[in-house]
Amino acid sequence: MTGATLTTSTEPPTASVSRFEARARKPGVIVAAFVVVALGVWWFGLRDSGGSSAAATTTKELVTVTRGTVGDVVSAEGTVAAAQSADLSFSSAGTVTAVNVKAGDKVTSGAVLATIDSASLQSAESTAESSLATAQATLTDAQAVGASDAQLASDQAAVTTAQDNLVTAQANLAHASLVSTFDGTVASVDLTVGEQLSSSGSGATTPTGNSSGSGQSSSTLGSSSSSSFPGGSNNNSSSSSSSSSAQVSVVSTGRYTVSLPIGSSDVSGVKVGDQVTLSVTTSSTSRGGFGGFGGFNRQATGGTGSTSTNGSTSGRTNGSGTSSTTTTGNTVTGTVTEVSSVADASSGVATYPVTVSFTTEDTTFTVGTTVSGAITTNAKTDVIVVPTRAVTTTNGQSTVVVALDGKTDGKTETRTVQVGQSSGGQTEITSGLAEGDQVIVTTVVPSFTGGTGGGQFPGGGELPGGGQFPGGGA
Repeated sequence: MTGATLTTSTEPPTASVSRFEARARKPGVIVAAFVVVALGVWWFGLRDSGGSSAAATTTKELVTVTRGTVGDVVSAEGTVAAAQSADLSFSSAGTVTAVNVKAGDKVTSGAVLATIDSASLQSAESTAESSLATAQATLTDAQAVGASDAQLASDQAAVTTAQDNLVTAQANLAHASLVSTFDGTVASVDLTVGEQLSSSGSGATTPTGNSSGSGQSSSTLGSSSSSSFPGGSNNNSSSSSSSSSAQVSVVSTGRYTVSLPIGSSDVSGVKVGDQVTLSVTTSSTSRGGFGGFGGFNRQATGGTGSTSTNGSTSGRTNGSGTSSTTTTGNTVTGTVTEVSSVADASSGVATYPVTVSFTTEDTTFTVGTTVSGAITTNAKTDVIVVPTRAVTTTNGQSTVVVALDGKTDGKTETRTVQVGQSSGGQTEITSGLAEGDQVIVTTVVPSFTGGTGGGQFPGGGELPGGGQFPGGGA
């Protein structure tokens, strides 16, 4: 046709497809951009919410100068064990006639815990008595008729054997009663009246873990020893049998030990007799999830300097990591009773077990409790000490603030002192202070005062189109 122009597109078909895909993917790009912006706003909101500002609280404490002990401190954790334990079981067959204790009962050394009625033991004792009487009569007759020396020696040997058998039979019969070998607490009882026992052959008692600790050399302290019944033949042996196989288990009351793993670089300074401060420790672990980006509030706690970030009801931001908190509780003082010369590498690092013995009536210290032990080595006793926080050191010169009239807000004097060792929060003063002086300990505690920036994201923590951030923000 005249005047008509035919226009032909030279653009490849794929270009139209690309534009279509771009339009189709546009919501995804918007979502990604929204997430980036949300994270940025959230981060800057945490950094400065509502014009937060820092302040500080100063407290003063009056402390009297005393005498104490300082030294190097080596620390480790261990598990409390009973200082002495005994797993008791009948060694002979019989019927249980009495069970005199239950778990938790306090018992004294020599207390009868349970008994059996064993006809075989009584019969064995009667037989041994009869055999001894016969042997003695035979020897008497041989002496009366002037028998040969060889015959007399043989008859005398028979008498000796019969006497030994009677002693054993009498001891076995005595073992028809389970008897506590020390003062302690019954840990478990696995017996009932009327129960028929078979012969275990393991002895009437197998005491374990008798930590002596008398201040001698480390090679002789903290070792395991056992108690035996008089006349017994199978009872003077230390055993590692578990309490689950024992018919009655007894553990020492108020007397404990703990094994502390000390590294090779520190163990050389530890010796028997060193004092150890033991503290009960507990750990708790919490995990947080990642919540939605609803509004956030940044709050500050005055006096503690701690902050918390909480979300609004439409979505919260929670941490995604794991936090662990350790709290130190009651403390007691123990004594090193054994330093092992053999390393233990079961944890992958070579350490040397150091046994600490202690006595306490504090019920927070029980078998199985985890404790932290601080061993004071190279100790200096009866020295002038002040809290380390009372000492200020500038350009190598140490000073303390002395309260001259016994008041924190009264007349004071800044006094130059010479310091020595420090440990456990205490510092030795070698000159400049005397026992009875009063020093001021000043503590500055930062606190934060912040606004509550609302900053709620559109959609209440939800993505456009109904999608939600992972985690749920509970």
